[in-house]
Formats: sequence, C-alpha cells, structure tokens
Amino acid sequence: MKKALVPGLLVACTLLVAFWIVASQRHARPFKPFNLTYQDFAGYCPAVEGSVVQSVPMTTHDPAEPNIVTFSVQQGSSQAPSRMGVRLVHGYNMPMCMKIKGYTVEPLFGGVVELLGCQVVEGRKAGHSNHLTTQQPNNSTQKGLPGEVWRVTSSSGDASIWVTTMIRSEDFSATSESVTSMAFPRVDIPDDPNWTPRGLNGEDLKHPLQSLRRWFRSRWNGSRTDVLTFLRLRQPAWASEELLTYVSRSLPPSVSRDREPEVIRQVIATHAAMLQELQTWRRTHRPGGE
Repeated sequence: MKKALVPGLLVACTLLVAFWIVASQRHARPFKPFNLTYQDFAGYCPAVEGSVVQSVPMTTHDPAEPNIVTFSVQQGSSQAPSRMGVRLVHGYNMPMCMKIKGYTVEPLFGGVVELLGCQVVEGRKAGHSNHLTTQQPNNSTQKGLPGEVWRVTSSSGDASIWVTTMIRSEDFSATSESVTSMAFPRVDIPDDPNWTPRGLNGEDLKHPLQSLRRWFRSRWNGSRTDVLTFLRLRQPAWASEELLTYVSRSLPPSVSRDREPEVIRQVIATHAAMLQELQTWRRTHRPGGE
C-alpha cells in the first residue's frame, strides 16, 4: 500500500495538471465580437446647441473592444469653458472598474434617480459639510431620464462628476438598471498605467516578494476577483451585448465641493442632450431602421 502511494500521487498530480492545461486552453478563446462597434459610428459626430462636440479617436480597433464611441463636449465661452467627456461602452460596471484602477467612487444620490426635472439641493448633514440631495418639482413636465451620479476621486485627490445611465443597445432607450449590476471587465486603461509586462529580469530578483505581489495583484484584478478566472478555468466576465453603459463626466480641473451642484447640473444637461442625439442616430442605424 505504501509503495503505491507515491506513484499514485504522481499520477494524480499529472492528471490534475493535464486537466488544468486542457481547461485553460479551452477558456482562453477570444471574446465574441460585438454587433455594435466603433466602426458603426465612423464619420458621425452629434450636434448639440450651445456646445462644441468632437469625436475622440479610438485607440483600439478590435470588434471585441467594449468601448464603442467617445466624444468631448465644451460648453460656455472660450474664457470660461466647461469640458466634459461622453462615452458609450458595452455594459460594464463603471464603479468597480474605477475602484480597481485606484480611484475612490462615491454615489451622490444613493442609486438610480430621475435626472431630468430634478433639482440638485445643497444642504448640511451631520458629519458632512456639503450634502447633496435631489428634489423632483411637482409641476415638472420634463420626461424623466433615469441614471446615477458619482463622485470619482483619483489617488492624487482630483475629483470629477460622473453620470451613468444603462441604455438598450437595440434603440438606445434608457432603463432603470443600475450600472453596478453589470460585469466589470478591464476597460480602456490597465489597472496600473505605469506598469507594463516585461518578463523576469535582475531587478525583479532583487525584490522577489514585491515582484510577486505586483504579479499577483495584476492577475487577480485582471480576473476581476474570481477564483476560477484567476486559475484560467473560466473565461473572464465581459461586457453586455444587450445593455450599454452610457457615461458622461466632467473633465479637469478638479471639482471642489462647493462647485459640485453646478457641475452636476452641467453634466446632467450634456448627458441628456447627447443621448437624444444618439437616439436619433440609432433610429436609422439599426435592424428595421429606414
């Protein structure tokens, strides 16, 4: 019995390794291309009254790339412009994605709210010098636009306001779905933009524990904290085909707390105006459109 123990363990380990190799190769297949891609928006740029809109070129030309289209929007005079970015992405979890990249993401209004017709109210709350809430006027005639408002702060303390709405890919109509219900694949930039894979070298051998932690963090974040994905036994969660994450955000300079209500109103207004333009485009650029 004892003599068969070691050979039995070797056979079991060999079978386990063989199973892992086969399973990992099976789940390493490329992601399925999306039906809606950046190519569908070639040459298109929305026209919004009172704003200068420019299309931002895509850095990755891959049909399986979640990012679809990005615009920069400038409002106001040339002396005091407000700049915003608008992006359409196959449904992904924006807050989780940004947190993994080292940002602090805070919901400002506690979930999905009606963005249009609401008033951003600045008040005071115990322990908070600047507490924001929304109020819906009784006489509001504007059609509601569901969405979530976020404060996103970088590790250096620069804050920006983000507004997200989940829309249907079929007709770009808004839904009451929360962006946090989506998967969170790697989108746009690496977790650490200062780190690039370069293999094992002498510098890594000088600090083996630090290098191992960096490798593990990159792999674990890339697997989106899923054990089977980390072990390469499951294809990573990818973006949704049916739902799109529609994101509008303020661009630098950093938004101070006293300017938040004003910036939120600006971003919401741009968010709504750009979505109307995109919905108009979609009506003639989808199956059944004329």
